[in-house]
Amino acid sequence: MARPKKNETTAKDSFIDGIMDKATKDDLKFMPLESYEDYQEYNKRARAENKKYGYCRHQIKQCPEELHPKQRVVFNRNDQPMNPLPVFVSNDKIHFKKTLVPGKEYDLPQCIVEHLHNKGVPVWKWYDNPDGSKETRISHYDPRFSLRSVF
Repeated sequence: MARPKKNETTAKDSFIDGIMDKATKDDLKFMPLESYEDYQEYNKRARAENKKYGYCRHQIKQCPEELHPKQRVVFNRNDQPMNPLPVFVSNDKIHFKKTLVPGKEYDLPQCIVEHLHNKGVPVWKWYDNPDGSKETRISHYDPRFSLRSVF
């Protein structure tokens, strides 16, 4: 049996075409994306449909930075107080690239504030186990950045 020619359709292609023909008006292509919640709902439904059909039919869309809920903060660094910090976060929620200068006030998206809060230097400590042995574990994290909220 020879490989099918490029203009011939295979069984898999006809199966996918059949699925595509069943698209209804409730299709994600026509969904309005005007707010942060709209993007979250779109991505939730896109993941469900991609899982249902077994392939990436709908891409996950990042919400623009302007639509994210913001928090006004004063940014400072605890480890290097005079050096600016380039921040680059690109995930399924946001694409953010900015250089933060210590001592300045910024309106940062809430997910970026949480990302910077989670960065820290681990502090290790000796712990006694119930069987009498000792081991080291992370006690806590010293924060690298200070983000003071401004109201």
